[in-house]
Amino acid sequence: MAEPLREVGIIGREIGIIGGGRVAAALASSLGEQLDVALHARHPERVRLSPHGPSVPVDADLALVASRELIIIAVSDDAIPEVARALAAQLRSQPRPAGLEGGVTCVLHTSGATTGARSLAPLLEVPGVEVGSVHPLLAVPSAAAPGYFTLAPFVIETSGSVAAERARALVEQLEGEPIELPDSTEETKARYHALATMVATGTVTLVDRAADALGVDAVQRAAFRDAFGRLAMTAAVNVSRGPGPEVLTGPVARGDGATLELHDRALEGHPVEGLHAAVRRAAEDMVDRGRQEEGGA
Repeated sequence: MAEPLREVGIIGREIGIIGGGRVAAALASSLGEQLDVALHARHPERVRLSPHGPSVPVDADLALVASRELIIIAVSDDAIPEVARALAAQLRSQPRPAGLEGGVTCVLHTSGATTGARSLAPLLEVPGVEVGSVHPLLAVPSAAAPGYFTLAPFVIETSGSVAAERARALVEQLEGEPIELPDSTEETKARYHALATMVATGTVTLVDRAADALGVDAVQRAAFRDAFGRLAMTAAVNVSRGPGPEVLTGPVARGDGATLELHDRALEGHPVEGLHAAVRRAAEDMVDRGRQEEGGA
């Protein structure tokens, strides 16, 4: 792991985390190596920290978590408003920590679907509180080991400059890569999350449906699901290397009409025919757009 940020002053050495799921546990395991982490969970016995990580107490009461300058809420989306109300009440009842940023408390949730201003609205009514979100754009396994977030993209949106600074510093502490939304509106956040879900859900769905569509027995289906999954991983690596029209491979990229017609006949009347056609149309539109942009350059 990298050395802590300079004096860890931007985010403070003490961080509070609320949540008992995979994301909360993974954050606690990664941050607990260098920082003092207080973790509050409704059911502490269900929290699964990495056996390879530091010892992080999971029975911290809400008052201890609320005493931290940076608080991360990593619970299910529908539970965030309830947690925000409880935390707001706790913050009103206790002194604010006197930190480097004038005692400002920053509360960030890890949901990708809504802004901090919406889900954490009760906290905005507490003087000296700024809110936002840091959404890790990757799937988190159970009991993730320290360092799991290394190079992971985190999408950030915040309600104030202090929260924005601490959110970026938090991601850097995790050795991730901060990406800020162009604005902090609810519409932009929801659109981002819908598109992220489309990518993740779409990939899994395409791989699974492709393996099923082959019409083979269970053993072969599992083998092809694995093979198609590996193909999807290599395609994803290509995406990271440049714009889609430049890195796309296959008959659409080559303009191989004969092969595309062969594919259409092979899937005619099959349950995945519509799905295949939709993907092909989207790919053709992408390639056409790339050619137009190249011609206009």
